[in-house]
Amino acid sequence: MALAAPSVPGLYPDRQECHMVIKAILLDLDDTLWDPRPAFVRAERAQYAWLQARAPDLTARYSVETMREHRRALAAQRPEIAHDFTRLREAALRELLTEVGCPSHWAEEGVAVFVDERSRVDLFPDALPTLAELARNHTLVALTNGNADLAIAGVAEHFEACISPAEAGVRKPDPAMFRAALDVAGVAAAAAIHVGDQPLYDVEGARRAELAAVWVNRDGMTWPAELAPAAAEIASLAELPALIQRLNRG
Repeated sequence: MALAAPSVPGLYPDRQECHMVIKAILLDLDDTLWDPRPAFVRAERAQYAWLQARAPDLTARYSVETMREHRRALAAQRPEIAHDFTRLREAALRELLTEVGCPSHWAEEGVAVFVDERSRVDLFPDALPTLAELARNHTLVALTNGNADLAIAGVAEHFEACISPAEAGVRKPDPAMFRAALDVAGVAAAAAIHVGDQPLYDVEGARRAELAAVWVNRDGMTWPAELAPAAAEIASLAELPALIQRLNRG
């Protein structure tokens, strides 16, 4: 574990030191608590099978890949919804259903099939024990650009709330998303820390919100030279409780 000083360089430029007393922990989901890729593949297949049964004219015209291309094109055309993957997916499917003469309200049902399956994830072995330990003394808030259902994923009991682009109106690394999570937790940035795997979306996004961040680097990646470093780096969530205790002790 690589640990920066409890005073995070550049985070509070008007202070020489910042003693951190962490009351809330913001946690990324995909690639931090679980690998989302197998669930995404199953979810795409499950939604497509649902469409084959309900809207065969649509699946006769579009494959999974061409539906994906359609979503990408719609995201470029409608940037006001591009940040919210659920809303974008529903809008794209609604267009295709309308095109083949199917009820447009089926889009919500089809996307619900996708979200249900994408939420059936295999947690990393260190995830549940760490969440249970941290939740005893801290407020945990999930902060995700995705749309996983915490209850289906099996982690809801440990979180006070989940902030996604649907709630925040933006996605990481926009600092407004981190501030929305802090508001839910009821703490200032100095009393919280964010934990995630993405240097830009998680660490840099947190820095822009004047929030310290821990980089979860499971695969031994090299830190991007163009970004300011995280307050700390861990290879496993199992390291997180001890790290937070050290930061609290200063």
